[in-house]
This record gives sequence, C-alpha cells and structure tokens, in this order.
Amino acid sequence: MDRVLRQTPRDLGLTGTLWDGKTLSAWIERRFQVRLRVRQCQRLFRQRGFRLRKPRPLMAHADPERQQTHKKTPSIKRRPEG
Repeated sequence: MDRVLRQTPRDLGLTGTLWDGKTLSAWIERRFQVRLRVRQCQRLFRQRGFRLRKPRPLMAHADPERQQTHKKTPSIKRRPEG
C-alpha cells in the first residue's frame, strides 16, 4: 500500500490530486471491493506513517518594502563583526 500512496491519485485513475481519507476509501473500494469509511482510512494513513499535508494557498505576491513599513517593530540591523 505504501507504494500506492507514494503515487498521486490521478496516476491510479482517481480524481483527486492529494491523498486523503475519502480518496483512499474510494481506491480501496475500487481495488478490493471493500468499503472502508473515511475515518478508518485516516487511521490507515497514521498506521503506515503517512500524514496529511495540504498545500498552503498561494497569496498575492507581497512587496517586502511595503510590508516593512507596516511592521510594529523596526528590523534590527546587525553590527559588523570585527
């Protein structure tokens, strides 16, 4: 099963791009004709040493100079060593 989870669901003919309990449940039902609920599949992930990693949403590209003007504390510049 680890080998399967290292692939994307799309590689196996499923619609999702990331593995989660619902996607794993659908794959198990399709492959083995056994129905497992989402929570059971989440437990399988944990037992196999996998964890759910969702990508963070992309925000608009921030302007670092503009961000600096809104910070509450000024940045501390390091003194030159020597």
